[in-house]
Formats: sequence, C-alpha cells, structure tokens
Amino acid sequence: MYALTFLPWVGKNYHNGGIFGKKIMALGDSHYGTGQNANITREVLGWYLDKSVEREGWMNTYLKFERSLVGHETTSEESKAIWDSVVFYNYLQVLLTQPREAGTDRQYKDSSAAFFQVMEQYQPDVLIVWSKRLWQKLPWEGWSEGVSKNIDGYDIDNGCYTLSNGHKVKVFCIYHPSVGYDWSFWHKVIKTMTDF
Repeated sequence: MYALTFLPWVGKNYHNGGIFGKKIMALGDSHYGTGQNANITREVLGWYLDKSVEREGWMNTYLKFERSLVGHETTSEESKAIWDSVVFYNYLQVLLTQPREAGTDRQYKDSSAAFFQVMEQYQPDVLIVWSKRLWQKLPWEGWSEGVSKNIDGYDIDNGCYTLSNGHKVKVFCIYHPSVGYDWSFWHKVIKTMTDF
C-alpha cells in the first residue's frame, strides 16, 4: 500500500467553490520519469500556467481539458482562473517510465488508500476521471453505480462515492484529454453531468 507520494494540485479558490460553484477534482492516471518528487503534480501545473515557459506538446492535455470545462477557447488569464478553482490529482502513486504506459493491477490497488485520503481531505462534489483505463481500475469501496446516461450516442460511465462523513461525490469518465479529444463534445458531457 502506497502512502500519498504525489501531492495534488489544489487551486487557491477551490474551497470557495471556485468559478464553477462546485468543488471539482480532475483525476489523471500517472506521472512518468525518474526520481521521486512529492510536488511533481504542482510543478507540472505551475509550468503549464507560467506564460514565460515555452509551450510544449504535453501542455495541450491541460488546455483541452480546461476548454471542455468552460466550452470555449481560453485565454491565459482564464486558464489561471480555471486551475485556481479545481483540484488535480494523478491516481498512481508510483512513477511510470514513459507516456501511455499502463500501471500494474497491483500498483492501482496499492494506490487506492492514497486516493481515498485525497478525497476525504478535499471533499469534492464532482470527480472527473480521465480515461476508460483508469475508470476500470478505480476501487469499489463506498461506490454506487450511476444511472444510465447517453449523450449524442455515447454512454457515459458514472456513479458515486460516499465518503466517511456521508458526503457524496458524483463521478464520471471522459476520454483522456490528450489526443483525439474533442473538447466541445466533452463540454456538453461535463455540463450535462454536473449541471453547470
């Protein structure tokens, strides 16, 4: 069982309901590279939001996700406001060696305690899971299946976690916002699933 190795990004306005009026947590799969660094998630988002840092391909993942939240192309000022309003956390608490590498079943299972630790601490109203692969590896403790939801012919996987204090977290799955991600479609999904 892994302790919390990688600290989540926590937007400074998250606890105030941010710009969305709901506490939203985005859940990525993993980091990759070498060397343990507890602040890697925070540093990655910091680099993305720093206008002086040269734009790199991986940054499009965060750009497309933020656009799917608000439903339009975003300015750098809007980007900052959006990420200041959410929590972002990568599920696996071990570094993988390369992009798109899958963790082992054991690594997913061992990361569940840290996942619930983050959920209990930040009490999100909505958890948006990046990718079917991660969705299929989520733990079942406190889980209840959602009602069937189809948007434009696409079935949306969804459900709910009930935390130890009874707080319910609405959970649904989107495509990973890297390649092949249509942010305008996923905005429709997110808007429908969260009642923005």
